Amino acid sequence: MTADRVRFGLRRVLIATTVSVAVLGAMATPAAADPSVDELESQIEDQASDLEGVVEDYNAINEDLKDTKDKIEALEKKLAPYEEKLGKLYDESEPMVTTAYETHPFTGTLAVINAGSPDQFTQRMTALNGVTATDSDLIKKINKAKKSFADDKAVLDELKSEQSAQEEELESKKDKIEADIDRLQKDRKDVYRDEAAQRGQSVDYVPEYVPGDAGVVVRHAMDQIGDPYVWASAGPDSYDCSGLILDAYRQVGISLPHQASQQYNMGTHISRDALQPGDAVFYNGLQHVGLYIGGGYVVHAPTFGDQVKVQKLEEAATPYYGATRYL
Repeated sequence: MTADRVRFGLRRVLIATTVSVAVLGAMATPAAADPSVDELESQIEDQASDLEGVVEDYNAINEDLKDTKDKIEALEKKLAPYEEKLGKLYDESEPMVTTAYETHPFTGTLAVINAGSPDQFTQRMTALNGVTATDSDLIKKINKAKKSFADDKAVLDELKSEQSAQEEELESKKDKIEADIDRLQKDRKDVYRDEAAQRGQSVDYVPEYVPGDAGVVVRHAMDQIGDPYVWASAGPDSYDCSGLILDAYRQVGISLPHQASQQYNMGTHISRDALQPGDAVFYNGLQHVGLYIGGGYVVHAPTFGDQVKVQKLEEAATPYYGATRYL
């Protein structure tokens, strides 16, 4: 076998080996796993934190913009009397100018009359001997005030333009973050239902992710779905109605009694139309309590033989009694 054929054979072996390794490597690379509920909630928390900062920046620039607009308005009001006075002087000078033109139609009077600026107006009237020294001084004062106004307004107009651009940029950022949060909320609900289905559970309503302590309370109560109702139990594997509320609020350091009527009197009573996720809702003369999770739903431990579940607010028990907020 010649040296060239040996080299060619070795080259084919190396190429084949490289391709095989590449294919095996590609086959061995696992597909990216879908994010879990916890991971999605962490992303929502991050986005919510970013949104809070953007909203505060937006509010600050909005206040600055209002202040700038107020300054421009004040400046315009300050100038108004000067403009009014200058207008009167123009009106008073008109008969003199007309007479001068009619008397000397072919002299340099026309050029003097046609002078355009307020400064030129002063000069032309002086030339026509139609302005008193007082009026001349007044016009100079007006012109000085107008120049100062123009300079100040130019600065404020530029500032207003910059602030408006910043406000627009922040508004765009806010809209994008809110859209991202909406998408993450939807993904979280889908994954939540999928995970519940894998545990053999069916969840009619998945609440929006709520940041802060109220969210901790709601999520902990939701995690107990499927646990059996057991009288006088407060977890971790079984609950009665007030025991579920007690255990949920224990997660944020709030100690509640293990009795519905006492829980009702522990916090601030609120109206039904003011309910927020995390509020405790009471029924049947304070004989039953559930946890409001938003969207018109509660999670609760209903009664003997049942288990922790999500139901519509009006279907959980009857009659509705009231609500209490602890946060």
